[in-house]
Amino acid sequence: MTDSIAEDPSPTTASGHDKRRARTERSVLDATRAVLGEAGFAGLTVEGVAARAGVAKTTIYRRHRSKTDLALALLLEMVGEVSTRPYTQDTAAELVALVDKTVELMQTTVMGLIMKGLVSEVAADPQLAEVYRGQVVTRRQADVTELVERGKARGELREDLDPETVTDLLLGPIYYRFFLSGSPMDRSFGRRLIAALLPSLAPAGQTSSG
Repeated sequence: MTDSIAEDPSPTTASGHDKRRARTERSVLDATRAVLGEAGFAGLTVEGVAARAGVAKTTIYRRHRSKTDLALALLLEMVGEVSTRPYTQDTAAELVALVDKTVELMQTTVMGLIMKGLVSEVAADPQLAEVYRGQVVTRRQADVTELVERGKARGELREDLDPETVTDLLLGPIYYRFFLSGSPMDRSFGRRLIAALLPSLAPAGQTSSG
């Protein structure tokens, strides 16, 4: 009788369990964000997050293999904060907004710390790389694809544009400056970048950046 109940929990019991798991995961991710903000990626540990969240290490390890997995889970949540919405009915303005928001998050939030910490990990860990590309990179490409398709429908972007190439052109300069050159990205960076790119993205004879 006991086994039967355990195998077929009531909806109320299952719902309560799911809610507890969600609350625990929220506490763990909030603690991860706090530890990263204080100590950076190098100072992030499962032990530190567990203590901050008030949970056992085993609770974290049931969901996350390592501190890298913790950081990736938080990054997956934060990457949704970069979006082409709200729509502006002007493709150049949407492109600038996407670049500006990405730069803001990279420079002023723990997202930048996570990205820096994960660069070498993604290169060395095929499983992590698969998750990163499948969830972070794919989401960015989908968002830019949506923007590109709107631009084509308005007649503001070339019909033959490849959204993946546009993603590279938009985000490549940001990551180059952030990870390699260290050149500043001030408030006018997005506008200047799009002004330089737009002539190659717009239909022939239509090069105005608005």
